[in-house]
Amino acid sequence: MEKRKLTLSIRKDLLDEVKKYAKNEGINLSNIVEEYFEYLVLEKWIDDLAVELKLGDLSSTSELEIPFNRPKGLDSSNIIRKLRDERVDDP
Repeated sequence: MEKRKLTLSIRKDLLDEVKKYAKNEGINLSNIVEEYFEYLVLEKWIDDLAVELKLGDLSSTSELEIPFNRPKGLDSSNIIRKLRDERVDDP
């Protein structure tokens, strides 16, 4: 998939903390931003679908609401990318 460069202005203290987080997690800043953007797009898509299906307001699930015995090893970023790619391919 084609990638584009993006210039951002972020508070220095926040950027320093995010860089530490990224280093500890073994990921880069681009991945963090891209995954968050994917989250925003998916959340909007879910909200629109809920309205279309007349499901009412589907509030986001907090980490505290996710059961500890949920299946492990699911790669959410790959699942989201696959869903997004399928939506793009099927207008």
